[in-house]
Amino acid sequence: MQINLVPDPSLLAIVVIFFLNYLVVRRFFLKPINDIMEARETESATAERLYEESLARFNEATSRMEEQLHAAKRDAAQVRERFRAEAAAHRAGTVERTQAEAKGIVAAADKTLTGDVAEAREKIKRESESLARLAAERILGRAV
Repeated sequence: MQINLVPDPSLLAIVVIFFLNYLVVRRFFLKPINDIMEARETESATAERLYEESLARFNEATSRMEEQLHAAKRDAAQVRERFRAEAAAHRAGTVERTQAEAKGIVAAADKTLTGDVAEAREKIKRESESLARLAAERILGRAV
């Protein structure tokens, strides 16, 4: 048995058919699949980039809002302290004014009471003398 090392002409036909088959598969099957995969990769990369940009904008906006909130809290605390100080000053003034008015009322009442007491004592003295004289006249039965 002898081995034939010369290629058969059908080998050339098989190679041509294989090459034509490769061209058809590449054009109608592999190229659309590769285009779809590249489009998906591009969309994925674009989506990832948009996500990163959105996340950066979100973080920036969040930090700005936190700064504004902190500033608003600080301003509110200052306003609250100012109003507390004004209220304390108003309260102190009102208490002082009320105490002064109360002292004036008490002083006027004390003066009135002192005058009334002096008048009552004087009246008691006058009436006690006349009552004593009247009692003595009734007890003695004669004018004293």
